[in-house]
Amino acid sequence: MKSIKIFSASIMICFFMITSCSDSFFDKYPSDQPTEGTFFSGADNVRMILNDAYFTMRSVYQFYYYVADLTADDSYNSKFNNSSDHITINESNVTSSNGAINSLWANSYNVIARCNMVLEQSENIPIDATLKQNYQNEARFIRSLIYFNLVRIFGDVPLVLKDIKTSEEAFSYSREPLENVYAQILEDLTAAKSLPASYARNEDKGRATSWAAKSLLAKVHLTRKNYTAAKAELEDIVNNSPHILLDSYADIFAADNPNNSEVIFAIQYARGFDPSMGNPLVTGCFPNETIGQNFGSGIMATGTGTFLMTEELDALYVAADTRRSMIYRLDGNRRSYIFTLKYYDTGMTTKIDSGCDWIVLRFADVLLMYAEVLNELGDANASAYVDRVRARAGLETSTPIETNQAGMRLVIEQERRLELFCEGHRWFDLVRTDRAIPIMNVHFKSGASNEEIGENCSIEEYELIFPIPNNQVLLNPDKIKQNPGY
Repeated sequence: MKSIKIFSASIMICFFMITSCSDSFFDKYPSDQPTEGTFFSGADNVRMILNDAYFTMRSVYQFYYYVADLTADDSYNSKFNNSSDHITINESNVTSSNGAINSLWANSYNVIARCNMVLEQSENIPIDATLKQNYQNEARFIRSLIYFNLVRIFGDVPLVLKDIKTSEEAFSYSREPLENVYAQILEDLTAAKSLPASYARNEDKGRATSWAAKSLLAKVHLTRKNYTAAKAELEDIVNNSPHILLDSYADIFAADNPNNSEVIFAIQYARGFDPSMGNPLVTGCFPNETIGQNFGSGIMATGTGTFLMTEELDALYVAADTRRSMIYRLDGNRRSYIFTLKYYDTGMTTKIDSGCDWIVLRFADVLLMYAEVLNELGDANASAYVDRVRARAGLETSTPIETNQAGMRLVIEQERRLELFCEGHRWFDLVRTDRAIPIMNVHFKSGASNEEIGENCSIEEYELIFPIPNNQVLLNPDKIKQNPGY
C-alpha cells in the first residue's frame, strides 16, 4: 500500500457532541467546516476514514513490540537510555502508569473508532454494494486485529462496536468478558474472508485480503486451542493461496520489495515523505552509542537502543543459517551490541527514514502454525512444514520422523523463535503454549548481563496479562476495574 493516499493527519471529527441548548446561535456549526453529518457524502469519504484506520495502526504498532518482544527472552532495552517504560516491561515490573501501555490502549481504540465509523456511515450513503461490502470487511479485519491484540495483552476489554457520539455513551462501557470479545473477533474475520484475494491496482497493494483474514482467523483459533478449526484455514492457505516462501530471507524485509509474495499483511511505511512516513523502529533497533559512522551509509550514528537482541538468541543460530543476514553485531564502548536489520532500509542515504514495513502475517508463520496444529492433532506430517522453513534458511531437516509430540512442540517453538525474531511473536507464542513462566524465569536466572535480564527479576501468573492503564480506571472506576495483581 505504498501508493495509497492515506491521510497522514488524522481526520478530526467530534467525539463528544453538544446536546443541550440546541437552538442557541453558538451551537450551530460553521457551514464551511465538515462535521460527521456533512462529511460523509459518498464512497470517497468512507475510503478516507478507512485509510485513516490503516494509517493509525502505525501508532499502535509503534508500541506493540514493547509487549510482544521486550517482555520475552529475544530482545531487551539498553538501560543506558534510562527509559523506565521499556525497562520495567523488559524486567516484568510493569505498572499501570506505564506510558507505552497507555499509548497502546488509546491508539488501539482510535483505530477501532475509525473502523466503527466506516461500518456505520457506509450504510447511510449511496455507495456501490460490492464496494460497500469490501470497505466494511476491511474495517472488520482491522477491528478484529486490534481487538485480538487487546485481549491478548489486557484480557477483558471494553467492546465498542459503534461510533460513540456522546460522553454518556463513552462512560457506559465496562470491560467485556474475554469470550465475548473473541466471539466478535471470529464474527468479523468470518465476514472478512469474503474480501478480494488480491488487488490489481498498485495503490491498493497492502490492503487486507481474504488470505489475511484467513491467516488471522487461523491464529485466533490456534490461540484458543481450537486446532481443528485452525487446520481448515491453514490448509487452505498452504495449498491454495498465492503466498510462498521467498528464496532469500533478507528479501522479505527489504523496503524496495514491499508486500511481496511471502507477506500476507503488514503495517505500511514508506521512505521519502514529508512529514515522514518512515518506520521508527529503525532507531529503536540501533545501539544508543555514537558508534555507527561506518555502518551502512553512515547516517545511523546512534539509535535509542530500545529493541536490541539478546546474546542468548544470537547463540542459537548455527553459522550456516542464512537468517543471520538480518542480524548485525557492532562493538561499542560499553559492550558488544546485536541488533536486527529487519527494519533497516538500505535506501536511506541522507536521513533516517526507513520504508521497511512491520509484517503482521507472513507465509513462514503460516507454515509453522500449520505444523503446530498438525502436531497437536497427532499428525506425524508436522515436521514436513518445519522442514520447508528450515530448508529456506539453508539448513538440514528439522527432526527425525519418530520425534514424539512433546519433542515436536519444542522443535516448533525453537523454529518460530529463529524464523520470526523481532517480529512481535515470541511473547504471545510462549503465553499461548503455557511456556512463558518457566521459560522467562529460567531466562531471568541465566546469568546474562544486567541490561538483558535485570536483577532478581521473575514473572508470576498475573503478569501474563498487562495492567489496564491507570487513567482509564480513574476516569471510570465504576465500570473499568484493574487486573488483579496490579
